[in-house]
Amino acid sequence: MSAERRRAALAVLVAIGLAIATPRPASAHAIGGAFQLPVPLGLYLLAAAVAVAASFIVTVVVTRRATDPDYRTVVVPNAFAAVLRGLLRGLGLLWWYGAIVVGFVVADISPLPAVLLWVGFWVAMPITAAAAGNPWPSLSPFRTTYGGLEWLARRLGIERLDAGIPYAPGLARWPAVALFAVGVWCELILPGTSVATMVAALMAGYTVLTLVGMMLFGPVAWLRNGELFEVLLGWLGRIGPVARRSVNRDLCADCEEMCSPNRCIDCPECAAAADDGERRAELRWWFLGLTESAPPGWSDAAFIVLVLAGVTYDGLRETAFGAALLEALLTPITGALGVTSLAFLLTDTAAFTLVVAAFILAFWVTLALTRALADRSAMRPAAYASTLLPIAAGYLIAHYLTLVIQGVVWLPSLLADPLMSLAPDLGWIPVGAIWYLSVGAIVGGHIAGVVLAHRLALRDAPGRATVTGLPMLALMISYTVLSLWIIAQPIVIEPGVAPAALR
Repeated sequence: MSAERRRAALAVLVAIGLAIATPRPASAHAIGGAFQLPVPLGLYLLAAAVAVAASFIVTVVVTRRATDPDYRTVVVPNAFAAVLRGLLRGLGLLWWYGAIVVGFVVADISPLPAVLLWVGFWVAMPITAAAAGNPWPSLSPFRTTYGGLEWLARRLGIERLDAGIPYAPGLARWPAVALFAVGVWCELILPGTSVATMVAALMAGYTVLTLVGMMLFGPVAWLRNGELFEVLLGWLGRIGPVARRSVNRDLCADCEEMCSPNRCIDCPECAAAADDGERRAELRWWFLGLTESAPPGWSDAAFIVLVLAGVTYDGLRETAFGAALLEALLTPITGALGVTSLAFLLTDTAAFTLVVAAFILAFWVTLALTRALADRSAMRPAAYASTLLPIAAGYLIAHYLTLVIQGVVWLPSLLADPLMSLAPDLGWIPVGAIWYLSVGAIVGGHIAGVVLAHRLALRDAPGRATVTGLPMLALMISYTVLSLWIIAQPIVIEPGVAPAALR
């Protein structure tokens, strides 16, 4: 075979391998077509960067002291909240276990389990938590299942279901970090994760793991530290306007959503209040929940950075840079292992690892510079991770909202006929609207992050808050430009350039 034919064959195998290694139930944007920009893309990126920088200047001028916000909340009527909790519990059980049953019973051609897991739980729930509030404490099938097991144990004369093994404080939330990393890897890289039986097996395995963790360490300790949805939606839920508070305001505020790892373990009141019935729902302004949260630990910081890195890597693969990165890694790996499915799997895994490492390094360097400019004795480096949450929420909305819309439109047909594999067309949604929504979500999230970062800097270094905030500002401006550039690649065309279809 000639050298040209070998290269062509390798290219075909690469394309096939990467397509197999990255199965998805639907495209991240779920919309075909393109939007021709009225001005060059570089001008949009520059304007977004200027908007984020300007928000920092305005925040510095307006905010001179780190005072806790004094705001009123609106209490949701108990009767309404109780009905909603009951509905969410039933929905969570039906949603989670229904997907498992369908995955094992219905043929693999059914996309329903993949839509229920990857679009519903994995994508729609984080967006819902950021936009409205965290529904997971009531929706969680693991809380409801464990509550049922406890009820059954009491009927059998067993006073305590869990083994009471103390959760090591040093573990913090690292189990949730590890499980979330595995979840991202399964979604983006592991072959076959859109196949119904594979989805059901993953969900069943995670159910067993979660229930075993709750039985070993107790439900409060494991849910707060090891259950990835609990941690993910708990943090993102602080952005939304719906909050859960203890009826006794002297207890941990918003403990139902998130608190420090040891605080819940050692607090019997918090353990007793794990039941939603001892919490009341309140309405507040968006983002105010982030000002109430306990400072994140290093495991929380790693978790939040991983959320950003995961969604960024998903979008990066649709760009020329992502393709070049995969090609650069593929050559030495295939040279060592040959053109095999394992080589493609390792290539994608290595690329994902590099992106995560780059994000962690960028965050660490930013924190080091911030610490050097601040009063080291008062500096709380890991706390700055919470300022990235609005950024993560903005990018999740920009990157996945159309996928969620497609899933919502598709779901009634899938429930009626689980074998219907044709995804609905979203051509009725203007691509231009998607672009401007993406710009607004990303820039808005970064502006909120800038405000929160400056508030932290005022607490850590009151006399040097402006200078201390510059490293985080630089990081946020850089990520604004990067995320908008990634979002733009599949959907926008520079002005004056004919679309590919016309060419």
